[in-house]
Amino acid sequence: MDRFRNTLLVAALLFATGIAVAGDGAEFTRVDTSDDGRPRALQLGINRFVRDDGATVDLVGAVHVGDRAYYAELNDRFRAYDALLFELVAPPDADFARLADRGKGLLSTTQVGLTKLLGLTFQLDEIDYGQPNFVHADLSPSELHESMVERKESLYVYFWRVVFASIDEYARDPLGLRDLEVLSSMITTGEPPSMKVLMAYEMTDLQAVRDLLGEDSDSAIVGARNARAIEVLRRELDAGSRHVGIFYGVAHMPDLAERLVDGLGFAYAGTDWVDAWLLADD
Repeated sequence: MDRFRNTLLVAALLFATGIAVAGDGAEFTRVDTSDDGRPRALQLGINRFVRDDGATVDLVGAVHVGDRAYYAELNDRFRAYDALLFELVAPPDADFARLADRGKGLLSTTQVGLTKLLGLTFQLDEIDYGQPNFVHADLSPSELHESMVERKESLYVYFWRVVFASIDEYARDPLGLRDLEVLSSMITTGEPPSMKVLMAYEMTDLQAVRDLLGEDSDSAIVGARNARAIEVLRRELDAGSRHVGIFYGVAHMPDLAERLVDGLGFAYAGTDWVDAWLLADD
């Protein structure tokens, strides 16, 4: 795959209205294989953290285009939380129950295009944001803009980070051995890997996306938004919620995990895997 296009597509899949990536002990993305070694599904982790007072927090990593069954399973799981904190750069008075009807920005439009390319569906069209336990836990557009200005970040800066990340990826793997590895694993079956399979493997290697973001905790696109999510989490825990989910893009998750452990006294307790993209017919 062309390195710039590759990095750009992975970034588009991981970015939500700003961004939408993968702490200690926790795992966030993997490709599950069948008994014969063929890629079966791209899986996203739900990582549980517990505290001595009995509170639990699940970090529910999201990819913003996925199989319809993936989002249906998440909708079912979300009903069990006292509070489900979700990301979306939007005004606090937004009508979150009608997200599928709202106008789509550039990144969302790119993601919708990828749904057709990969045969998937778009998160905002499938997740029921009108559930009564859903709690907005993100910045407003003006707050995100102010945070980016403060940190001297811009879309221009991120564009060039995509360019440099693709160059770094080429330096690490000039022969495209990752793609060749996927190819060789499927040769015996006579099945060429699809774009969906190749993209799934790329989704498990987040280094290029980290190159885009810089230090997670310092960036507006991840750090400032994660700080808001933790602020809302503290509020919900203080109000009596004992079982809380945080539904954020998988790129946010390493930093969120660190904040839970280092700042709130939680400990990692295990990972539950959910199929996000089925990669082979049963």
